[in-house]
Amino acid sequence: MTAPASPPRARRVHPALLCAALPLLAWDCTREAPVVAAAPAQDEARVTLRLSGSLEGRLEPCGCASGQVGGLARRSFRLQQDRGRYDVLIEGGDLVGGGTLLDELKLMTMLAVFDDKRAPYDALGVGPRDLQLDTGVFADLAAGYPQLRFVASDLVAVAGPGTREWPALPFAEWSAGDKTVRVACLARALPTARAADAPHFELLEPAAAWQRAMDGAAPTTFRVLLAHGAADLARPLARLAPLPDLIVAVGDAVEPPHDPEFVDGVPLVQPGVRGRYLLDVTLARRDGKPQIVRYAPIALEGSRTSKTALADQDVAAQILAHRHEVKSEDARGKLANRLPTANGAEYVGDAKCVSCHYAAGKAHEASKHALAWRTLEAAEATGRYAWPVTWYPDCIACHTVGYGERSGFSSPEATPDLRGVGCEACHGAGSRHSADPPAIRLGKVGSLRCTQCHDYEQSPDFDWNARWKLIEHGK
Repeated sequence: MTAPASPPRARRVHPALLCAALPLLAWDCTREAPVVAAAPAQDEARVTLRLSGSLEGRLEPCGCASGQVGGLARRSFRLQQDRGRYDVLIEGGDLVGGGTLLDELKLMTMLAVFDDKRAPYDALGVGPRDLQLDTGVFADLAAGYPQLRFVASDLVAVAGPGTREWPALPFAEWSAGDKTVRVACLARALPTARAADAPHFELLEPAAAWQRAMDGAAPTTFRVLLAHGAADLARPLARLAPLPDLIVAVGDAVEPPHDPEFVDGVPLVQPGVRGRYLLDVTLARRDGKPQIVRYAPIALEGSRTSKTALADQDVAAQILAHRHEVKSEDARGKLANRLPTANGAEYVGDAKCVSCHYAAGKAHEASKHALAWRTLEAAEATGRYAWPVTWYPDCIACHTVGYGERSGFSSPEATPDLRGVGCEACHGAGSRHSADPPAIRLGKVGSLRCTQCHDYEQSPDFDWNARWKLIEHGK
């Protein structure tokens, strides 16, 4: 744990000048927006937290667009640079995005990264997405890192004969001198994939879970509550007793709001999603009421001049090893053909579509959608990505037709007609329409379908009207 320290004083050097003069110190140029409240009296304790949450399996930005924010290598670099500037390091949970083999491999890598004596984590919340993993797999991975403290205050594991120990605790506590911080977490969900030797689980109501977590805490203890779900679900928690000093709403806002929110006098913050930001929050109390002395969202930006300048190279190497392991484990093949198609039909490939929709086929052929798979192959062959990107499920999903669904893309050899973003990637599986076109029509596609891939990270400047003109077809 890092030694307690007072918040850093405001720098007098303009960030742009600092960046120009000292590129290696570019971490000081992240987009921070501190909000300073009334300072507490000198004899009142204060504690500085570094918060994150809803990593959702994003080990690093996908690289589809320039200027992307986030990544564990950048986070580790920043935390090491800021040693001594914060007291407690907290990850809110939802580390993974689901319960697949890929999620297991991602969690394995994350825990190895978090197990860093240079910047040790004091609490790891457990979220509903984490609970989609098989409980046995989760327990086995957690057991390999006994110093990492997982917290799920509302999840009670009732052990029975021969059941496996569940790693999540009711709370995690940090102390240094006269300062103590206790962290609770509301997962708000039960495990969805219980191993045969898993204990029975009970889900507590928030008030009962909070009492369970705060039982025995000294009145002077700073009380932090990680609450999964929308901010609207977190706001009523400001009425819990004893009063939280800070509520962290995990999993709602894409980015941290510019200012903290106060609900009945209790601070509420949101760390954003996909590990793109850290939150720098300094807490204090005045007349027994919680105060925020400092609040600063820290965007984990990369260097504009050097890809490796602002990233911890040990962590980058761990992520690269993970990428190769995904291929060696054939996650691509194991994640294919798992789910039903949305409309119940099967994929037939572009050739079948074009046999009737000739003009639309010509428009597609001239578009970048048709080249989507080739862009992955080229990136891998030329070394733009130093890992087998054509084997990585997260990338494949937006460069093929129907990956993960039955009859969808599984490999370039087995399903060559489903490489690239073909007709059915947008319009849906076409076997039923192809068999009886007048009776079964696929219809027009809404713009929300586009944003499943062209989201705020991959296509931050996406304009549907402008992009549609590039692929315009049909009536």
